Amino acid sequence: MAQFYRPQRGRSKPAEQPIKRNASVSGLDHQGRGIVRESKGVRFIAGALTDELIDFQPQGKWQGKLIQVKQPAPARVTPDCPYYEQCGGCDLQHLALSRQRQHKQQVVSELFAKFAGHDIDCWQAPLTGADWRYRRRLRLACHWDSKRRNFKLGLRQANSKAIVEINDCLISDTALTRLLQPLRKFLPQLDLIAQLGHVELMKTNSCCLLLRLKNPVSAKDHRQLLEFSQNHGVDVWLHCGETAPQPLLAGQELPRYASWQTEVSFQPGDFLQAHGELSPLMVEQALAWLAPGPGDHVLELYAGSGNFSLPIARSGARVTAIEGVPSMVERLTANASRANLSITAQHADLEQPWQHYDWGTIEFNKVFLDPARAGAAHAISEVAQRQPERVVYVSCAADTLARDARHLFAAGYQLKRAQIVDMFPQTHHIECLTWFERET
Repeated sequence: MAQFYRPQRGRSKPAEQPIKRNASVSGLDHQGRGIVRESKGVRFIAGALTDELIDFQPQGKWQGKLIQVKQPAPARVTPDCPYYEQCGGCDLQHLALSRQRQHKQQVVSELFAKFAGHDIDCWQAPLTGADWRYRRRLRLACHWDSKRRNFKLGLRQANSKAIVEINDCLISDTALTRLLQPLRKFLPQLDLIAQLGHVELMKTNSCCLLLRLKNPVSAKDHRQLLEFSQNHGVDVWLHCGETAPQPLLAGQELPRYASWQTEVSFQPGDFLQAHGELSPLMVEQALAWLAPGPGDHVLELYAGSGNFSLPIARSGARVTAIEGVPSMVERLTANASRANLSITAQHADLEQPWQHYDWGTIEFNKVFLDPARAGAAHAISEVAQRQPERVVYVSCAADTLARDARHLFAAGYQLKRAQIVDMFPQTHHIECLTWFERET
C-alpha cells in the first residue's frame, strides 16, 4: 500500500553537543560510516573514512556529524554529484570505487565470521559494470502543499523525510532523469496531485511512469496523462489503492527486460534489479555455479517473474519455481509459456512448513534462491534438511546471508565460491553471490 508523506509539526531540538576535534577514524562500519572510538564507546560518522583525522559533533548516543576532515585518507575522492551532501542515496561517493568494493567484500567476510563462525577463503574478483548512469529504476518522493500551491519532487534527504529537489541523478539512466523537470511542472496541473503518494520511473525496453494514488483518476486527468505520455514517450501506469497497477491505456503490453539469453516481462511495481547491465551478467555467473542440465531437478525459491527461472529452464533441467506473490507467479508462468519453457511455478509462503505443500515432498538435487533483505530464515532450514548437493544463494543483505549460511555449514555444506556483485556503486548496499556444496 502506498504511504503518503505528511510533514510533522515542529519539535524542540535537544541542545547541541560541543564539537570534538582531531578525532581519529579507526575503520568503517557495515553501513560505510567512519568509526571513532571513545572512552565511553564508539561513534559512527557518516562521510568519514579509515585513517582520517576529523572534527565531528556528537549526535544522540552513538552517532556524530562530520564537521571537517583535517587529514584526508588517500582513498578519499571528491563526489561528483551536486546533491551529495543533502541526498540520502549515494553515501559512499567520497570513497574511491576500488576501495568501495574492497569494503563490501570485507563486510561480508566479517559478518560470516560473526554470525556463521566461518572465514571466507574462496573470494572471486567482484563482478562489475557501469559506475554511473546504471540505475534503471528511480523512486521519487513528492509532497503537495495545497495552501502554498507548492509541489516538491525529488529524493529523501539523509536521515530525514525532507525532500531534496533534484534536476539530475548521476547514477540513474538519463531516460529517467530527463523527465524530472517536466513532471515537476506537469503533475501540479492534475486533480490527482492531492492524493499522489510517490512517483516511480523505470527504463527497460520502454520508459514507464508509475503513479501511486489513493483513488482512480478523473476523466480530465486521464486525458492530460495521455497527452503527457505521447509528448514524452513514456508509458503511464496507475497504482490506485490496493488494486494492482494498471496501464493508462487498456491492452498496453507489459514492459520487459533482458535476462541471460532471454527476456522477462514484468509489471511496474514488481521487483526489478537496479543495475540493468549487471543483472544478466549475475544470472550468467549464478548459472555457471549452479551448472543445471538435463537430469537435474532445481528448486528455485523467491523466483519473481523469472529472471533466473527462464535461463535455468533453458539448460534442460526440471525447474520448480516458488514465489510468495501470486501475481508474479502468473507472470512467471506466462513468461515461461511465451518462451516455450517447462517450469512448474507455485505460490507459497516460504516461512511456513513445507509439508503443507505438494512440492515440499518432491526430491530435488539443486537449489537456487534470491530472497529479499529479510533472507530465508525458515526456507534455508528446510533446504538443509533435504540435503541437495548444491545451493546457490544470491543476497542483497550480508547479515541475513551470514545468518542463513550458518544453517548450511551446520548441515555439512562447504562454501565453494563467493563474489561481490557491485549492483549498487557509490552506495554501501551489497549484493553477494555464494555457492555451497554438500560434503560427500
